[in-house]
Amino acid sequence: MIDFENVHSDGLEGCQKLESTDHIIIFFTQNAKNLDMSGIAKHGGADFEMVEVPAGKQSADIHIASYLGYLAGKYSEDKCEIVIVSQDTDYDNVIKFWKKQAGIKITRRQKIQQQPQKIQQPQKVQQTQQPKKTTQQQPSKKKVTPTKTPVNVSGEKKTKLNQEIMQAARTIGYDASTANKIAQLSTGMLGSRNFLNDVMNAFNDEWSNGAEVYEDLKSILSKYVNVTARKTVSQTATAKDKSAVNKEVIQILSKAGLSNDDVTKVASIVVKNHGVKKGKQTAYRTIVSRYGQEKGLDIYKRVKKYI
Repeated sequence: MIDFENVHSDGLEGCQKLESTDHIIIFFTQNAKNLDMSGIAKHGGADFEMVEVPAGKQSADIHIASYLGYLAGKYSEDKCEIVIVSQDTDYDNVIKFWKKQAGIKITRRQKIQQQPQKIQQPQKVQQTQQPKKTTQQQPSKKKVTPTKTPVNVSGEKKTKLNQEIMQAARTIGYDASTANKIAQLSTGMLGSRNFLNDVMNAFNDEWSNGAEVYEDLKSILSKYVNVTARKTVSQTATAKDKSAVNKEVIQILSKAGLSNDDVTKVASIVVKNHGVKKGKQTAYRTIVSRYGQEKGLDIYKRVKKYI
């Protein structure tokens, strides 16, 4: 889906390499008088559609976000990837929401084919090791949501993993920027229950050959599988504490006129984030994404002190 008002013809770069399984939808308004058709004249095997939406503030954004929901529902059981081509970061929260709800791969790029952010053939330093063969990865039917929960792994362990990954990635032949990104994603998952699986999913979300990147660094990552996180507040909270919080929240929300179903859902969100580091931010985002800004904020203010 191309946000043409935002990226113009530059966003179509790479469309000539698309295949018959690809579909391009260009969202534009009457303000796009200089639509350069040469940019999509050679669009590979893909089909494309042009959708004119009313001109107005964030008109294209709203229509694209709406259509994203339609596609996420329609293809939630199929193998597909949805890409929004735009520089507008406002899409990112909507993308996160639908990735979680529908379990499919959704990303945002500034161009159809964004080469600088993809690992193609690594730039090799002078060494004898030959480049490894790149394998074409097929998207999984259901994206596995990382099981990582907020943890507090020691800075020493994170630093050690970061240094080892950086050194290994550079030795293999990845450029400095890519090696840094690999290390960043790896340390970000450190302490999760399914560390290796979560790292591999993170790599697959970032790069088309994420599985290859994972195999390159697997031997190092495996050494950190059993890294134990420091205990957080949520890990020391007793069942009695959570039960009391649940009871208080249910009473407050029931008096506020929420339905029984909503009361139960919000209480569950509060208990889940009770005492957790950054739990307030997580609970706020979850509640607002479910009930909208106005209603969600009102609910959050009522339960904030119990998180």
